[in-house]
Amino acid sequence: MTLDIAPASGRIQTKWLDLEYGEVPLRGKGMRFATTGSSSKKRLRSLFSKEPITIVWMDTFASGETLYDIGANVGMYTVYAAVMRDAAVYSFEPEALNYAELNKNIFLNGLHDRVLAYCLALSDINKVDRLLLSDFGLGISYHDFEENSWTEDKAFAEDWVVSKENRRQQGCIGRTVDSLIAEGLPVPHHIKIDVDGLEHRVIAGMMETLRRTELKTVLIEINFDHPKNLAIIDTMEELGWRFSWDQLRMHRRVKFKVEQIKSYQERGVGGLNYIFYKDEAYDRMFERALEAYTPGEPIDLVGESENAL
Repeated sequence: MTLDIAPASGRIQTKWLDLEYGEVPLRGKGMRFATTGSSSKKRLRSLFSKEPITIVWMDTFASGETLYDIGANVGMYTVYAAVMRDAAVYSFEPEALNYAELNKNIFLNGLHDRVLAYCLALSDINKVDRLLLSDFGLGISYHDFEENSWTEDKAFAEDWVVSKENRRQQGCIGRTVDSLIAEGLPVPHHIKIDVDGLEHRVIAGMMETLRRTELKTVLIEINFDHPKNLAIIDTMEELGWRFSWDQLRMHRRVKFKVEQIKSYQERGVGGLNYIFYKDEAYDRMFERALEAYTPGEPIDLVGESENAL
């Protein structure tokens, strides 16, 4: 299905702010995203194409449900969940520039009553430490909390090489999901975890939460070249969670075969977003999504129904 998602440009000027933004109309609503730099503009253009299954997953949220967006970056999916699904969102982003842009997007959409953003690194430890940056820039990812997980210098592009031993630092506070809930944050219905290889640490810090009956789904980016990251799949299955091969087959460029995915896992190549759930209705939903999916195009299972389920 073709969606009307071409962004229109706008600007808000107040006594204190001068913000340029792109506005994305969808299903009679509009989402605004700050376009402070080239990376923000790129994320706006790729909202529906970068992770098509993430959008389908969020379209299953019932109105008023709670999402934890862990590794929110500038908040593209935070805004989608809050605006399009009327979700209550708790967003966690430790890097200073991304956190500022995230809060701009909350402001641009008038979401202060539905979204709370925290400048925290969610991990397996409650600790004051440091964030090691991949580089200092807006919309950038691949940062590390507490540890330097890089095995060598990183060449992100021909003209963008970052030394493992000379990464810029920011002060950072690490917290576990379980400790935040113990101190009063609500138990989420849905959790999204995208922290560039440190997902296993987030999972280790939320084992109690994973056993809560209120929690319905968990989306986790899993890197196949990282044994501790890959072991998350077994951990989740041991706790009674399931996943769909149909869901995994929907990549932004191709429809994978199951054998291809298993081969990538065995060879430690690449990675995918895994959506874990317990309700068998998700099996049928992902089957329908796969049938409807054309690589490179958005998927819309909502139509006139209340949600994708």
